[in-house]
Amino acid sequence: MKDVFTSAIEEYAKHPEIDENVAVIVCGKETKFLRYFSNHYEDIKYCLDEVDLGGPSPLSAAFYLSKGCFMNGASRSYTVGEFNIQQRIILISGGRPTDFTSIGSNDNLTVKTNEVFKNHLQELTREIGKVHPIFCIPVGINPDLTMLEFICYQSRGGKIVHSHQARQFAKYSQNMKIASRLSYTLMNDGNDRERVMTSLVCTFPDEEFSEMDQDDIYEICSKKSLYAPVDHMKEKHLVGPDVLEERNPLMPPLGSRVKRGRDWIWNDQDGYGPGTVIIHCTDVGWLGVEWDTGLMYNYRYGSTFSEENVYDVQVCNEPRILGNKSISSGCEVKRGPDWEWDDQDGGAGSIGCVVVVLVNVVMVRWQSGIKGQYRFGWDGKFDLNVCDPFSPDAVRYREEMMRTPAALKYPSGASASHNEDFEKALELSKKSEEETSPNTTAKPILHVVKRKYFRNPSLSLDIETDGPNFSSANTQWFWKDDTGKWNPYCRETNAKLNKCYKRNPKSTAVVNVQNQTYRVVMAKNMQINLATRETFDVKLVKKEFSS
Repeated sequence: MKDVFTSAIEEYAKHPEIDENVAVIVCGKETKFLRYFSNHYEDIKYCLDEVDLGGPSPLSAAFYLSKGCFMNGASRSYTVGEFNIQQRIILISGGRPTDFTSIGSNDNLTVKTNEVFKNHLQELTREIGKVHPIFCIPVGINPDLTMLEFICYQSRGGKIVHSHQARQFAKYSQNMKIASRLSYTLMNDGNDRERVMTSLVCTFPDEEFSEMDQDDIYEICSKKSLYAPVDHMKEKHLVGPDVLEERNPLMPPLGSRVKRGRDWIWNDQDGYGPGTVIIHCTDVGWLGVEWDTGLMYNYRYGSTFSEENVYDVQVCNEPRILGNKSISSGCEVKRGPDWEWDDQDGGAGSIGCVVVVLVNVVMVRWQSGIKGQYRFGWDGKFDLNVCDPFSPDAVRYREEMMRTPAALKYPSGASASHNEDFEKALELSKKSEEETSPNTTAKPILHVVKRKYFRNPSLSLDIETDGPNFSSANTQWFWKDDTGKWNPYCRETNAKLNKCYKRNPKSTAVVNVQNQTYRVVMAKNMQINLATRETFDVKLVKKEFSS
């Protein structure tokens, strides 16, 4: 613990141009402030020498102290460019909280970790984390990583920082300042790493950045929305019953499954997959979507204050397929073994959709329109069971969601967008190529108007239609058919899968193979036919070339 703390303080001292004010709170035999907010790093560096290590671990008491110092105005947020930086909490702990109401100085005091203390700590850190990011550094023998992950991941922008990363993490503010000056970040969401790095080189041509610095700067740019002023984050930070308010009947109900629509202009924010409507924004014509990748953004649906009849997303019937999670927004659920809420769900066998997942608690919208919060692991209780996304009930539920007034309101036919026209043209091209003999000279031609479909000037403005339709990339995806033969995906599909895989190796993607729609589940190396539920194996082959 001392090594981690000392290395971070030493790194702060190396950058006098960034004025980090640090307060130190310790909990153990005593729970108290060791140092109030100060930038006297040399003094702060040795403050742990005063601590008599040992005793219990009353983490809740330490967080109460931190909460108190924020409320008393001893520290404040700071604006760097477009980034609003809130005071952050760094917890260096083994993550095993004990009772803070019976703290003593007896070395032989033994207090067993109790679920009550854990639940209390989770509630407290959730409240603090609405504004302040909490970063947890696990230390000690066999730290409780699950507990520490709960604490930091439910906060606004918090994460686990391992002990060997402490010195690099201390450059947080320095890299934040650098990221705030990148022109690409100011104009975009910063999800394109190559463009962020190009902007970095152009903005700071005479400076060198380590690979870790580059990673940190890109992470800050890609999570730009986390650094908006707190008032602007209220709609995206899902706490409180007002989150479940459906403000506009002409918008898809909460829990509706959606994909990019006819007026999509948001690059690859959706990860090329579906998402779930999680909020109706107070701004007219905007709703919030959590994509299956875990990213959350707001989109236009209908008429906004400044635009008429604009649809960034449309309702779809694509299921939420879980990877390594036990539950997530978009999952269909029914009452579970510990249900004790009468017919709040509409009666036994009724189905609903998860809108928000908190720690051991989920918010659900039932088919009747009733919404509520239910236990999913809280005190070991499970009010809900997650449904098979391909079960008849789940499929029927999504089909009915697609028949809501908002879904039927979505324009169709001649009003299809550039994006939809492009996808249809690609599918027509693929189908024609499959039906045409390789020796046939006549090839389907896909006419693309320059700058109509591609907004990225660095990309080719035309589509290749000649030659083999297989990828020449270093990584090629294959699927196994009924005969056991491995077949390569076409060039466009392979590029899509590679992009999704690069972003998250456990993500999923919807593809079309032989006029059938499949969801590729990369974590399980399989693809699922969305119509028949039939599964096929898939694999990723990395090609190696000799020089």
